Amino acid sequence: MVPLVLLVLVAAAVGFTVWAVDSRRSAYGVLLPPGIAVASAVLLWFILTAAGLASEPGVHYLSWLLPMAVAVPAAWTGAWLIGRRRVQRDTERLTALLG
Repeated sequence: MVPLVLLVLVAAAVGFTVWAVDSRRSAYGVLLPPGIAVASAVLLWFILTAAGLASEPGVHYLSWLLPMAVAVPAAWTGAWLIGRRRVQRDTERLTALLG
């Protein structure tokens, strides 16, 4: 249970870091990247644990290391896609209102 708690904390920290670094962070909420990071990390952890990787003596560390590694690109991709689309949509709506 301790690896899962640490996994969630690290994934949330990664998500908050992504939010802090993103230039389009005003287009979405502060909990979007941490939510994406935690969801992807926990989902992969469940899959790896169900596959029996957590009980293998030589590679049990992969069941918590891989989800932490997946949380980084998941949070970046989610923030990039959603931020880009929301900024574009907001610009279109503002142009339509002003034009």
